[in-house]
Amino acid sequence: MHNCRVVFEPMGVALDVEPGKSILEIASDNSIPIRSDCGGKGLCGKCLVAVNQPDNLSRLSEQEMRFLKQEQVDDGYRLACQAKVNGPVNIAIPSGSIDSGEAGYKTGISGNFTPDPMIERLFLPASGSREAQEDGAMDLVGRVRRRMKKETGKEVEFRQVHSLRSVSSPFVCNHDITVVNHLERGVTAVLKGDRRRSLGVALDIGTTTLAAYLCDLAKGELLASSATANPQRRYGEDVISRISYANEYESGMEMLHKTVTQGINEIIGRCLEKAGAEREDVDEVTVVGNTTMQQAFAGIHLNGLGFAPYFPVARIIEDMTASDLGLGLNPGTNVHFFPMISGFVGGDTMGVIISERPYERDDISLIVDIGTNGEIVLGNRKGLWVTSCATGPALEGAQIECGMRASSGAIHRLGIDPDSLRVSYEVLGEPEGDRPRGLCGSAIIDSVAEMLRNGIMLPSGRLKEGMPGVITDEKGIGRQFILVPAEKSQGGKEISITLTDIRQIQLAKGALATGIKMLMKNANVNHIDRIVLTGAFGARFDWRNAVAIGMLPDAKAFSRVEVVENAAGVGAIKALLNRSHRKIAEGLVPSIRFLELAEERDFPTQFAMAMTFPPEENQA
Repeated sequence: MHNCRVVFEPMGVALDVEPGKSILEIASDNSIPIRSDCGGKGLCGKCLVAVNQPDNLSRLSEQEMRFLKQEQVDDGYRLACQAKVNGPVNIAIPSGSIDSGEAGYKTGISGNFTPDPMIERLFLPASGSREAQEDGAMDLVGRVRRRMKKETGKEVEFRQVHSLRSVSSPFVCNHDITVVNHLERGVTAVLKGDRRRSLGVALDIGTTTLAAYLCDLAKGELLASSATANPQRRYGEDVISRISYANEYESGMEMLHKTVTQGINEIIGRCLEKAGAEREDVDEVTVVGNTTMQQAFAGIHLNGLGFAPYFPVARIIEDMTASDLGLGLNPGTNVHFFPMISGFVGGDTMGVIISERPYERDDISLIVDIGTNGEIVLGNRKGLWVTSCATGPALEGAQIECGMRASSGAIHRLGIDPDSLRVSYEVLGEPEGDRPRGLCGSAIIDSVAEMLRNGIMLPSGRLKEGMPGVITDEKGIGRQFILVPAEKSQGGKEISITLTDIRQIQLAKGALATGIKMLMKNANVNHIDRIVLTGAFGARFDWRNAVAIGMLPDAKAFSRVEVVENAAGVGAIKALLNRSHRKIAEGLVPSIRFLELAEERDFPTQFAMAMTFPPEENQA
């Protein structure tokens, strides 16, 4: 079978590929960024491409016929995940279908932290040949240990193969050396010369976004940070899609691990470049993430997370090394995973708890970490309750027709004038000025709240026919509300909220509201002293609008709201720089009470009630 030539524009990439693969598969195999919010199942319609030789593709699938209008088909548009290549084609990827990999909102952490690291770097000057003969050692390990004891008074152990390999290097006998010593695992590296700069990396592995924080272990300083979209998104926007991918394909688990590791290596490299540091300067890594993400990074199969009782392999994953995980650091570099609470509540929630310390407070805290999943922590020093809500990726722009991540061109803040119903908005940094190309999660919440507040949307979620901007179908049913007309958008297509979008928001906000209500009921809590909002999305939306649509409790139920920039990442940094936080985290695991919402008898009824929006007369 002859290969066929496929050209991707605007990249100008030409490839010779075997016939029978989908456009999305070819793109993924060659690192060509095409959006695929549903993991290539034909459910989102975000992988739209234009082809100039449509006859050289497979027939239109049922999914394509559902998403594509006839005029789009006539113009050569196809869904990349559905169209298979049978001959030479030129493929143009519209700007709205290009996955830039840009990620925002996770790099705003700053400040100094109290250091007490698990790592120390110990310097040994070169020794003379006579001294080497007289120290009585019978091997290189013994020689280094004796010199270390004599020079620094410290005992060091060589327990892992990486330390044996590094101590066997020729420079060890005749040069100054620096020994990287982990207080629990022993020597992790032996480096040539005086290399006393000791750095660490805290990782926050989110379903949507990866973030790395480079820190000086001795000084307790955050030196640099970097974030990118999680490259696993090509296999689906949510954890369920990725668990399915791992189970459906023989190499699925390997690809998930490899993909996320590549992304992590990239952002670690960016941090090191910003700080003027080298990979050999990194001595330890801490990791937070939801249970699925932590297991995937550890290379542990996700199968058990896909069916009841949804157990992780282990709530505490033992420390690994950079070599175990494929990280481009010294092979023996220690990697510490935060403990996980359940299959649905992972190390990222434990990171939030370590950051916010509700276990030390008398007042009642409700901590809401909103991302692709919603995790909730409730309690004080007397005890903590946690649960997880299936908010889905809608709040981060997926499954929303004009939705996108919080990246350049996204509307992130929106208002509607009550008199003229004119829509105003703010767009994230974009060279084309204020011309938007979609809505990110914060603007989606704003849109729904403003539509409700101004009577454009009814409490049931129905669009009110006859209102300016509401478009109806042939049956007179309101189907969409235009926020930005086509001529004012980047892609030449109107930006709107559709009836289908509203249903997705109802599901997401209903899940979160129900989770909070049932957690308060089980914990016997009637009033909250403080609500803490965090997460890549949770710290950036207008909480008043979240209250207005019924996503957060009514204002009478709480005293104050605090917004924290990525508390999970802060927790990872704290545990990287100060080992005491690791012991606290592990000690909390047995005492935290996890509420499985699906097992609560009245969950379906409460969830159905939470799907509606508060009545208009309650709007501010």
